Amino acid sequence: MNSIVAILVFISALLHVGWNTLGKKGDSSAAFFLTASFSSVLILLPVLLVMGLDFSIYWKVWGYLAVSGFFQAVYYTGLAGAYRTGEMSITYPLARALPVIFVPFVSFLTGNVQGLTIYSLTGMFVVFTGCIILPQATLRHLSFRGYFRIYTLFAVLAAVGTTGYTLLDSSAMGIINNTAGNSILSAVFYFTFQMVFVSIFLGLYILTTRVEQKKLREILIKEKLATVSAGLMVAAAYIIILICYPMVTHVSYVTAFRQISIPLGAFTGIFFLKEKWSTPKILGVFIIFAGLLIVYL
Repeated sequence: MNSIVAILVFISALLHVGWNTLGKKGDSSAAFFLTASFSSVLILLPVLLVMGLDFSIYWKVWGYLAVSGFFQAVYYTGLAGAYRTGEMSITYPLARALPVIFVPFVSFLTGNVQGLTIYSLTGMFVVFTGCIILPQATLRHLSFRGYFRIYTLFAVLAAVGTTGYTLLDSSAMGIINNTAGNSILSAVFYFTFQMVFVSIFLGLYILTTRVEQKKLREILIKEKLATVSAGLMVAAAYIIILICYPMVTHVSYVTAFRQISIPLGAFTGIFFLKEKWSTPKILGVFIIFAGLLIVYL
């Protein structure tokens, strides 16, 4: 993975932590992420129309968009539940770490192992190990009981969603770049219509949940600025990642290195959201950093 990709992924990680912080500080709900997703559509769709984008050249990826949008909706629903029931310094690392293992595992099952090396796999394992240690209360008595809680289930759900849309998006962007050529404009197109499908799936979920309907009304009245800001950061962060996918030999490299957001998210939870700090959290951060260096090198 070259330096340009590393810098772009780092910027994306900063933006990712930013909108997650807004989601945690605000109303941690599917309704929040619906309004954030839909606001990004309202902002980006006119841009595509003004630029006169030829939508017909993307006909091969509409199926990818629909299914990826579903997995994104699963991700947001899991993330909202995790933030509602647990601390960001714990749930964020869990939700971000598990895909580091899930993505190459699914790739292996489907026979897509090109570009994976023993070094990258080792680095991914180190990242995962650090993220397992990070949420522990103490190093003296390591316990996995804390993972068998409601926020853990939500974090796993979010990780499943991440794994699904990551693999789909990597394949779709490969198809797009073979036909369209303009990677930035294509990434904007893909993200915009992915958010259209995310909004549809989240909207259907909210229609079946009275609590989410109530939260949606409250957000539209009290938190419009926060959701629009979150939507812009979601758009910028993910478009950057979509641009990076064709620039690496395997999607797992991007998936692993973007986990630099894990220590950033943990520190944000501790210092800005005033969550408790612990030795395992700090040690976990350094282990994650070491794993990222292995992946990068």
